[in-house]
Amino acid sequence: MKERNLVIFGALLFVGILFILSFVGYSDGDDAFFYQYANQMALPEYLLWRYETWVGRMAAEALVWVTFRSGIWFWRVVNAFMLICLPVGIAGLAARTVCGGKKKEGDEASLLCGGREREEDEAKAARAWFGAILLCFVGYLWMDAMTLGYAAVWVNGSIFYTWSFTCGIFALFPVAKAVFCPQTKPWYAGWYALPCCVVAAMSIEQMGAVLLALEIIACAALFGKRRAVPVLLAAQTALTALSFTVLFLAPGNELRIAQETQTWMPQFDMLSVGEHLFLTFQWLLSSFANENSVVLCVLWLILAIVLWEQKRRGHVFVLAVFFVAGILRFAGVSLFCDMGMGEAALSGQVLLLPDITGLTAGNIFALFWWSAALVYTLVSLILAARAPVASALVYLAGIASEAIMYFSPTMYASGPRVYYLTDLCGIFLIAGLFLQIENTKRQKFALGLAFLMGILHFGVQIPSYLAAGGFLS
Repeated sequence: MKERNLVIFGALLFVGILFILSFVGYSDGDDAFFYQYANQMALPEYLLWRYETWVGRMAAEALVWVTFRSGIWFWRVVNAFMLICLPVGIAGLAARTVCGGKKKEGDEASLLCGGREREEDEAKAARAWFGAILLCFVGYLWMDAMTLGYAAVWVNGSIFYTWSFTCGIFALFPVAKAVFCPQTKPWYAGWYALPCCVVAAMSIEQMGAVLLALEIIACAALFGKRRAVPVLLAAQTALTALSFTVLFLAPGNELRIAQETQTWMPQFDMLSVGEHLFLTFQWLLSSFANENSVVLCVLWLILAIVLWEQKRRGHVFVLAVFFVAGILRFAGVSLFCDMGMGEAALSGQVLLLPDITGLTAGNIFALFWWSAALVYTLVSLILAARAPVASALVYLAGIASEAIMYFSPTMYASGPRVYYLTDLCGIFLIAGLFLQIENTKRQKFALGLAFLMGILHFGVQIPSYLAAGGFLS
């Protein structure tokens, strides 16, 4: 009955998402470009052309070719399915991490019981698992409207981001099982991870880097602990590394960077290491203070409840202070969120780059405040999480997925879609911490507050959603 209810819930969500996507069509920019060339060229010709002249993201490019030749309804159905699978996959991955090596194999609800057989424990675990899934779906509402729009609703953007990130999440399932929940099934049971890791590693560099790093760390940890690495995990890691290498060896990469430098940041090649580090640091902190702030606030909320149960009340107070500072921007208070980015914040061609000498005292305060907030969040995660190492790695991966833009002249021009993976890492941490809350009333309280924040954030952003006419046909 529980599985049936979950299927019904998923089916209703699918219909709702598909209804929304039925109003979305091709945009006039990149969508029109891909539509034209996908319908003019055969797949081998198209992939070779893109690989030699523009980008090495062959898996995503192949999906783009298939999608733009198959019609808008093909995209609408597949994208609705991906938008369902992504949060479910994140919740499932969080459950496998939180289970922390329990021996019981089966559904996530059983894993969360820690091997206890009492019926009430099974029911409690099932409710917690369903609550984690709800949280992951509400996570879409915590995102900035433009992040969600460009990465999940834009036809071209959804293929490169939502589809590839969904594949990346499912490619991590065998990794999490090998590390946290030793397998009793045949070694080939996670075969689906092989095509998933190829798509993830040959689509967006952010996802490929995170996936490969976590796979290598998992292999090293397993070899150090057990002197053995599962055959499938070793093969998956090697395949990810090969795919990632092919992506970076594309001759078109150099041509693309040269063109994008002239188009978006002409001063890119003239920056010193210090200047470049400052720009990346400023831009990254600004994203957490603005576009990523609600996800971070919900993370602080759930962290505070877990730490309260662990009787670490002092940390709860500090997180509450960061929480209040994080939501003050919605009241028009810019002290904590204005990093002095100026023209660069407009996400277009930047001719006048921010300079450290141009920062005001308020800008410097905001930079130090959010630096302290991010460091303190890491410390709190290590203290609170059942899997502290894994949680810390995911948190740092979310930050690193933005920091990698140090190497790109499109750091400003890429827009909010760059923050998508960071938000997904935060949602994963939120789901895992939620599953740690022992008290049922506190779980319901946390779920209610998180849901309320999603609704309020959506309400605040309604003008932005209505203005996003570029996504609508």
